[in-house]
Amino acid sequence: MTAGPRAMLFDLDGTLVDSAHGIAWAVNQTLGELGHPSADDALVRTWIGEGARFLLHRALRHVGADLPDGDAFDRVLALLMRHYAASLPRQARAYPGVDDALRGLRARGVAVALCTNKPERFIDPLLDALGWRALFDGIVGGDTLPECKPSALPLLHLARAFDAPVEACVMVGDSHTDAAAARAAGMPLVLVDYGYHREFDLHGAGAVAVTGDLRSLLQLPAPGGVAHAMTTGAA
Repeated sequence: MTAGPRAMLFDLDGTLVDSAHGIAWAVNQTLGELGHPSADDALVRTWIGEGARFLLHRALRHVGADLPDGDAFDRVLALLMRHYAASLPRQARAYPGVDDALRGLRARGVAVALCTNKPERFIDPLLDALGWRALFDGIVGGDTLPECKPSALPLLHLARAFDAPVEACVMVGDSHTDAAAARAAGMPLVLVDYGYHREFDLHGAGAVAVTGDLRSLLQLPAPGGVAHAMTTGAA
């Protein structure tokens, strides 16, 4: 990398926070109200990352429930969202080193943004629980724009907001959804080797780096140019 990125766009669930325990609690509260058995946390973890509707579809398929559609599905989704809101304190589990990485990037003049498929109304309460409200220069949730990841739209929207070319920004995530969005936007990609990547081939996704500790991002040169290469691993 000849010069560091001007902006870093971070996925949330599985990249910055290990929210699976809280999300699984919300899913199981919903299933219980519908008269179905609970799903293991480890299984629910494999359903995270593609939005609430996908999460609910997978949960209902798992228990063999008839999949409602239209208004009926929306009523069940509203039930899930009620429990999801109550689960936010349980979701507030930052991965090691994330707080240091976010604060360190901002101190170096790098714009820091959230680019997540989590519904927008749940983001601020989670950031408040983590003490992160002031750490982000831009936030795009799953329902902020007409399209969410894997569409390129959220990434391009944030790049425009920062008045930065896409090649001077980096998408940081943990899943094929993040990788597909970065590829569609033509934006450099960094992947973490933890999170909710399921069977996704992290090392075959064309990322400029796969890292186990976001503090490694602090090794990047000062902002100003195109991402070409990066040192992997922990800082």
